Amino acid sequence: MPLIHWYIGRRILILFPAGLLVLTAIIWATQALQRLDIVTAKGQAITVFLELTLATVPFLATVLAPIAFVIAMVAIYDASNRDSELVVIGAAGGGRRTLLMPALSTALVCAVIVAIGAFHVGPQGLAKARTLITQVRADVVASIVQPGRFLTIEDDLTVHIRDRDADGLLDGLLLDDRRDPTLAMTYTAEQGRVVEAEGNTLLIMENGTVQRMERPADELTVVAFDVYGFDLTALTGADRATTFRPSERTLWELLNPAPDDTYRAEREARFTVEIHDRISQPLHPIVYALVVFLFVGDPRMHRQSRFAGIIAAGIAVAAIRGSTYGVLLAASGFPVLAYLVYPVLAAWAALALAVIVSDRSVTVHDRISAWVQAQLTRIANLRVGEARPA
Repeated sequence: MPLIHWYIGRRILILFPAGLLVLTAIIWATQALQRLDIVTAKGQAITVFLELTLATVPFLATVLAPIAFVIAMVAIYDASNRDSELVVIGAAGGGRRTLLMPALSTALVCAVIVAIGAFHVGPQGLAKARTLITQVRADVVASIVQPGRFLTIEDDLTVHIRDRDADGLLDGLLLDDRRDPTLAMTYTAEQGRVVEAEGNTLLIMENGTVQRMERPADELTVVAFDVYGFDLTALTGADRATTFRPSERTLWELLNPAPDDTYRAEREARFTVEIHDRISQPLHPIVYALVVFLFVGDPRMHRQSRFAGIIAAGIAVAAIRGSTYGVLLAASGFPVLAYLVYPVLAAWAALALAVIVSDRSVTVHDRISAWVQAQLTRIANLRVGEARPA
């Protein structure tokens, strides 16, 4: 491997994982904040919260890896430009192909990482998170036995107990059920206990009242009871099987579905789009490397020109991702269109490679930058002229 190739490639590979770690940590933190209800409202331990949120990290890293690679590539080539290293390499006879090879080599490394994450590790993490969420939602008993807190078992079903004895007896129980939009039921009881009877889970309440509010008439009825049983069987999910979405299945599972998978049969278009999205994801870093190189890979002496190139590289990456996303979005209604994602990526790569091989330069961003700068200068001069006293 030539020394120049190794020098630039090594710098990209050092910055790439660092950028990926920072991006993943930021996005993970925002996602984790949305899962705080697992601890605050569902009565789960902090370990469950961490296990659930950390399970999504491989998926986040897979999605963010191409972005981190582009940032690393732009930063290293721009730094080399500012230090006149690209100018020296060009003067020493190193052409565009010499400067392009480090970007392509590191893009292949990124592509391998994305492939591992997209094909297997990422979906496995999402599937684990889905299983944990199902278990948390089904763990009604664990939610009920949290004394002194108002806990939401599921939407519009809230429970509160004052205390819990060592033998499992619940003191000072309140249960508010508003799942039926036409009927609100509020149960209060001095004592309660969760029991299992013939495969059913029941909340047995003693010495209490039930308030029945009918909507929209707002008619209130209050009934006292000595013993009342509230059925929790439908909420425990003891026999509830976890259904995994397309994004939560590995590529092997997508390509080899179970014969009795009714969920897959009813959503075949979504699964087709998911398959082609997964297969095409590792191709993005390579296409990004070719296109971004057009804007940051050539020696540029003017600072404004370098800044315009960085902005243009970002816009180009967004355009590539937008075009593939648009194809996949259209394929949700017409699955056959999903095959177009490969020609779209190939077209971007072929166009960039043709410009690089022909030693042509992309200067449209320079002209736009110069035009914007001229307009800003003209506006500034006009304001100065207006500010001068007559």
